[in-house]
Amino acid sequence: MTYDPKIFDTLLEPVFILNESGQILYANEPAALLADISVRKMTRSLAPFTSVFLFAEPLNSISSLATVTDPTPYQELSFTNTVGMTGKVQITIQPFLRGEQPSWLVFFRDVTLEETLQKKYRAELGQKEDVIKDLQIAQEKLQDYSKNLEVMVDERTAQLRQLNQMLSALLDSLGQGFFVFNEQGKCLEVFSKACERTVECRPPGKDIWTVLKLKEREIIGFKKWMTTLFMEMLPFADLAALAPIKFPNSQGRHINLEYHPLRSGSGKIEGVVVVATDVSDLVAAKLQAESEKAHAGMIVSLVQNRQQVLSFLRESEVLLGDLHRQMEMRNDLDHEKVFRILHTLKGGAASFSIKNLTDQCHESESSLQAWKQSPSLEALAGLVNTCTKIDVLYRNFLEENSSILTHKDRLIERWIELPLSKFTKFEQQHLQDSTLAKKVFRSEFIFEPIQLHFEQYQNILESLAERHGKQVKPIQFDGGDLRIFPDPYLSLFSTFVHAFRNSIDHGIEDSELRVAMGKDSLGLIAIKFAHQDDLLRIEISDDGAGVDPKRIRERLQQKGVAVGEEPDHRIIQHIFDSEFSTRDSISETSGRGVGMDAIQIVAQELGGQAEVFSQVGRGTVLRVEVPWLDYVEKGERIKAAG
Repeated sequence: MTYDPKIFDTLLEPVFILNESGQILYANEPAALLADISVRKMTRSLAPFTSVFLFAEPLNSISSLATVTDPTPYQELSFTNTVGMTGKVQITIQPFLRGEQPSWLVFFRDVTLEETLQKKYRAELGQKEDVIKDLQIAQEKLQDYSKNLEVMVDERTAQLRQLNQMLSALLDSLGQGFFVFNEQGKCLEVFSKACERTVECRPPGKDIWTVLKLKEREIIGFKKWMTTLFMEMLPFADLAALAPIKFPNSQGRHINLEYHPLRSGSGKIEGVVVVATDVSDLVAAKLQAESEKAHAGMIVSLVQNRQQVLSFLRESEVLLGDLHRQMEMRNDLDHEKVFRILHTLKGGAASFSIKNLTDQCHESESSLQAWKQSPSLEALAGLVNTCTKIDVLYRNFLEENSSILTHKDRLIERWIELPLSKFTKFEQQHLQDSTLAKKVFRSEFIFEPIQLHFEQYQNILESLAERHGKQVKPIQFDGGDLRIFPDPYLSLFSTFVHAFRNSIDHGIEDSELRVAMGKDSLGLIAIKFAHQDDLLRIEISDDGAGVDPKRIRERLQQKGVAVGEEPDHRIIQHIFDSEFSTRDSISETSGRGVGMDAIQIVAQELGGQAEVFSQVGRGTVLRVEVPWLDYVEKGERIKAAG
């Protein structure tokens, strides 16, 4: 039995077929790419193989091909081709059944070109699986012949075994897992050894949903998808995108899954080829790049917003102290308060791109939720452990960035840095009138523009918008030069991170939808400050989707909250309820129902209140009004200015 050399056309590794004189009778495309000579030129001129490559060491048996009757061991050699390109390959030579004239197959394993060839030929994989189908047909014919021709069976079996071994060797040389399943969901015999590492099993005979480790609730949907796929109700590419694209590797490896149709000669899909690729190194590199980018962003944020960072650190010291006391209370801890602490810490850390602290706070929120749903000593220990890590990461952050944050004693109180000329000018103009001097001194040196405490939120808005695939303009400030005594308001200012997160997550629509609604493609978030009637008023508005009272009413009723005939405006105020959320799933940004209640609670502690006004499709305004608090001497009670 002879074989058509075209069976090697689909391989990603270089293959040559030589005659007894060492001249090239056949070469596939990878071989031509490696030699940098076209297939046509090599085969028409019967180019000598030794003229195409110059090896650093002699290639065993190439000068005496007639003596090669069995596959030679792989020999690793460095080479240079005719245009000077160099590389390193592993080569084996073995007889090849092709017509009456003897010929020999030279098979390369080229490490230097493997990645390039895989990318080039992966796209062609779906068009060239007929080789596998031909193998199945050959096997079926062999079974038919076995009924009457025992001798032929033995001969064909031997030949088929040799071809299977050859194809298995070629498949196993690939770093990807490669297997096929049919219309019934059964995996066929053809697979690559890499499956044992990527999908952690040998697929033949197994159900595809078992190989992919699908959960019970996922199997029904997968079978419906498979039925639709084989009936070709929609284009294969569209349906393939709906299949699982990740494999849950138990070793933590990142395995991507791709699907390619295996068609018969008539074009009908008779199987699906699954390619499992280990992209762990690529994912690790991407994570490293993101980490380095986040670190660079953190350094820039710390340098550009040092005063605001110090305010965040002072507030964090208080929050971490409260968190520590809550953890000491164990089973008597205040679940809602701990959630507010964690969410506020997470928002503040995200404002200054402190990624590891942000991630740890998010993990602690998950641990707290797990403890609430199933209280146990084990769950409580897990919560305490994750919260302890927050304090450790925070202290490490202070230590690692001490040169930027300057002296740690600045965490105790707010420091003011001013040029000497400003103090000199103040002395010359105002110290003669002590009453006026005190008033001007407060305004000039103790008070500061309120906008300084909100500028850092621009960073988190841009980061959140990018994560959600949305676009926003720079924050628009109105009244940002209003000078305030900031110290009593720092806790309130830190909670506003939740308002900005909600504006991006729930409010601002994506650009395409905004344009369709007649809006600017870029969302707008504005902040307005005012001092009126002994009150400090802060309004944060967006021109997004608004708050739908109908949706809130439905969610409240689902939770068993009696809302009666409450008007829409009153219904909207329920977003300040503890653990209220319209989200069905939890993300890093939202879904836990924590945040807006923190704003309301801190505002009330200051003697004020928060209120939301909204129009569906037009936008939302968060209005916070608290007493205007004036500067007082250390040790005195903070009071509203009269």
